[in-house]
Amino acid sequence: MRAAFNIVCFLALLAAQLQAQDNVITNAGQALISGATNASGTNALFSNPAAIVADANGNLFVADSQNHAIRKISTNGIVSTFAGQLAVAGSTDGTGTQAQFDSPSGVALDKNGNLFVSDTGNHTIRKTTSAGVVTTIAGAVGQSGFTDATGTIAQFHSPLGLAVATNGTLYVADSGNHLIRSISPGGVVNTLAGLAETWGSADGTGTNARFNGPVGIALDQQGELFVSDANNHTIRKITSNGTVSTWAGVAGADGCVDEHRQLARFCKPAELALDAHGNLFVADSFNHVIRKISRNGNVTTISGLIGNSGSSDGVNGTARFFNPYGVAVRPDGILITTDAYNELIRVVFVPFQLTIQKMGGSNSTALSWDAVVGQRYQVQSMSALDSRAWTNIGSAVTATNLAFTMTDAPGSATTKIYRVLVVP
Repeated sequence: MRAAFNIVCFLALLAAQLQAQDNVITNAGQALISGATNASGTNALFSNPAAIVADANGNLFVADSQNHAIRKISTNGIVSTFAGQLAVAGSTDGTGTQAQFDSPSGVALDKNGNLFVSDTGNHTIRKTTSAGVVTTIAGAVGQSGFTDATGTIAQFHSPLGLAVATNGTLYVADSGNHLIRSISPGGVVNTLAGLAETWGSADGTGTNARFNGPVGIALDQQGELFVSDANNHTIRKITSNGTVSTWAGVAGADGCVDEHRQLARFCKPAELALDAHGNLFVADSFNHVIRKISRNGNVTTISGLIGNSGSSDGVNGTARFFNPYGVAVRPDGILITTDAYNELIRVVFVPFQLTIQKMGGSNSTALSWDAVVGQRYQVQSMSALDSRAWTNIGSAVTATNLAFTMTDAPGSATTKIYRVLVVP
């Protein structure tokens, strides 16, 4: 599913940077209706959907927490049960619906297509192969606690967010223990940062750092982790050597302020996701909005209205959310969120910035924007606000890199209105 438009802006005589409209569409589920129905799109039902992840083909996997199952949404919108028995809690390993989970909340995919699940109610980490075979790889079933060890001898306390590195190392937001843990490909569990069963907000290295109920976790291409430290209302950053700093927000100061990262405010941030440009998306759950932290640390609200819950789809700030929890970026660059209290899976077409630059010594104009490799774009223009017909500038073009630039020679027109369409 793709947007019919993505940006409208004006051309002035000097350089300008203008923002697109957002656009939110419900992908699956029915607003405020909890259930366990497999069907197509809005005929399907969920129960408190939590984390979500997209595979390389654009299929979505959802930790459907109160249905105790992992649901799959195919690229054509069909919802099925990938693993676990719908609406039946348990801890059984097995294949597909023979397996059982208890309130799964976090999911992450590795490069081989294995899906890792934080089985929160069982205090374990599970692995599901692409064929749906579920095994417990770490944690003692039904036993909350703290132990660094191998496999099922290790202990967790209500694990939530997950991220997996290219070398197979799995990172866990061990929320009840206020820790960030790692699991090696061989199943060895270690504490990366935080002090077990001790909450706080201190920055530092390793066990000198403190967290308070961490929820979401994302890993960038440089091997640095970002953590939504929910009860501190902050986003934390962990370097590869375990040094923790407060990346965005102020510990203990909730709110919803769009500003540069350490002047910004959040309220119970949940899951995180990174796009190909290094932008970090935050499900700012108690503010009922989706936030974006750009590469240079600017925090903006991209969809929803601060402090206002609802379930409306819409464009240009009219959409509403009700405690959004999970976020994922599809291969085509489209953002997906689990709107947990609305029992919905939503598609969010993120606003992107178009830079317009008058070219010196000519009447031509350069237009550039952050792109998604493989995505097709159509640039259109019109010369007056009362014009009813947009004119294509050339044919649709496919982006081959993350920064896209094209040139328009507007002829005798002194002012033009441009828009960029994301097209199938």
